[in-house]
Amino acid sequence: MKGWNISKVGIENLKLEDNLQIPELIDEYSIRIKVKATGLNPVDWKRCGWESETWTFPQVLGIDGCGVVDKIGSGVDATKFVEGKTVVYYHGSLFNKSGSFAEYYVHDSRFLSIVPQSYLDSADGEKVYADLASVPCAAFTAYQAVFTKLKLTLGSGPSLNKKVATSFIVTGGAGGVGGFCLQFLRLWRDSLNAEDRDQIKILTTCSARNFDYVKSLGATHPIDYNSENVVERVKELTEGFGVDAWIDLVGSESVADAIQAIAFGGEVVSVVGSPTHDLNKLFVLGQTVHHVFLGFAYNTKNYNIQREIGNIGDKVMEWIQGGQITFLPTEVVGLEEIKDSLLKNKEGHVRGKIVARVA
Repeated sequence: MKGWNISKVGIENLKLEDNLQIPELIDEYSIRIKVKATGLNPVDWKRCGWESETWTFPQVLGIDGCGVVDKIGSGVDATKFVEGKTVVYYHGSLFNKSGSFAEYYVHDSRFLSIVPQSYLDSADGEKVYADLASVPCAAFTAYQAVFTKLKLTLGSGPSLNKKVATSFIVTGGAGGVGGFCLQFLRLWRDSLNAEDRDQIKILTTCSARNFDYVKSLGATHPIDYNSENVVERVKELTEGFGVDAWIDLVGSESVADAIQAIAFGGEVVSVVGSPTHDLNKLFVLGQTVHHVFLGFAYNTKNYNIQREIGNIGDKVMEWIQGGQITFLPTEVVGLEEIKDSLLKNKEGHVRGKIVARVA
């Protein structure tokens, strides 16, 4: 089997090998997937620098993908997962030594999502696999930020944990997670009645060249982080009160900005880092910081928490099929280009996603 294997700490040790062993099923609930396409995510290059008791080398990298069921375990429903036919897409475990940057991948059948045949029949040929592989990590993380942490409910609002909420900001709106956050906020906003809908402001940070793009995803007020003071601009757009919710996809320094620019009782959802300074201000202003770390769900060994990843995948697939959300712009590369593409991803400023076609 061909795949990208890393033998020790450092992305320079990530090598494309031709003779890797095809992974076997882990237990009765496992399925083996013949990978058609795999999505590249920031966590992939970050994993090249990890080493701990739960993360040891060698590893085949890659956590997102789309492919065809190749083999199923004894406990898997054979009417639901048909070998050689059923197409699935998935977000995998960070602790699985069998990654998606390879021709075959093993996953627990209970925590992935089936792509409906009716959708495949209407899709754009082989392109559909790359499109679907671009979704899981970015969209599932965005789902947790918008719907799980902020508890927004379609058709209900404008409220945030039963508090009136009309203003939101997503930092890094042109990226993968940011693009889906904007779409989910738009989906929620559009589910409201006209009077409530008109109150909602969706701010985002990006470079000026991406203004039209983020507006197409749902942003109402893009902010150029290169030329504008983000905190000052947020306060200007919210009459000095600050936003009700700040979804941060940039890092600890940006979370520190968030604490200066959220309203009384406001909320911060941090996907990348935590605030590094005194949090007393949060206490006196009744503010809350949430964290999202999607991949560590598998390390909990808790079935219900792990199954939630599959539930999110099913809901996102439903919205894709219904045309309520769209795929982000995707740069498709070959399997042999994964390492160079990870380095590009590490530099940032990628619009949408990078996906590698495997088969």
